[in-house]
Amino acid sequence: MGEWYNSFFDELYYKTYRVFEDEERNEGEARFIVEAMQLPEGARVLDLGCGYARHAVYLAKWGYRVVCLDLSDYLLERARERIREFNVEGRVDVVKGDMREVVYDSEFDGAYMFFTTFGFFDDRENSKVLSNISKSLKPGGRLLLDLWNPVRVVYSAYMHRGSRRAWYEAGDYIVLEEARYDLYNARVNTHRIFLDKASHARIAERYFSVRFYFYWELEELMEKTGLAIQRLYGSYSLEEYTPTSPRMIIIAEKSPPRQ
Repeated sequence: MGEWYNSFFDELYYKTYRVFEDEERNEGEARFIVEAMQLPEGARVLDLGCGYARHAVYLAKWGYRVVCLDLSDYLLERARERIREFNVEGRVDVVKGDMREVVYDSEFDGAYMFFTTFGFFDDRENSKVLSNISKSLKPGGRLLLDLWNPVRVVYSAYMHRGSRRAWYEAGDYIVLEEARYDLYNARVNTHRIFLDKASHARIAERYFSVRFYFYWELEELMEKTGLAIQRLYGSYSLEEYTPTSPRMIIIAEKSPPRQ
């Protein structure tokens, strides 16, 4: 699949995800981010893999200062439009960048990666992302990672005998999807075919690959980068994580420097 993330997050991605992301959902998830991270009033926050700033504009409305970072030119342009629509210019900065090359130094009270934005790369580069986040946070700053629940991923692999096929409608498209579970490398590799809903003509195809992590793996990675896991949630309703939870949401904190 190579560097699939360089081209995956385009107009087609936006059109087939946006239809499921109404503002009630977006605002509710933004409130979860604030509550789960226990962000202080007026905090400066880093949104890594921000997409079209669907959560950042709400944080800005509530008085937070947000830096939105993403690699996709298309999504960042939608983010700028959304920031103007919500009238929060001056409270949200839009930055094109690669999360593996973040260069901030102790500037943020919090950072978040929402909706399975962590795990795009190999272990070394994923660790580099965590290291960059840790460096960007002030001592005591918090990180929210919203991830697939790995137990459910393995269960799905078992139930579907290593691969799962499905289809769904998304706006003007029909999406055919095949997910292959690579348990040896702890990755899910997905192939999507997009059809025009009216004509059933094939429009495009896309691939993506995500490394899923178990709690103890992330705990070890974070310890190496100066982060310590504080809490685990299993949903966007602040529910405690269990093996059957829909998500695994980690709240970690940057350790203060040693005296």
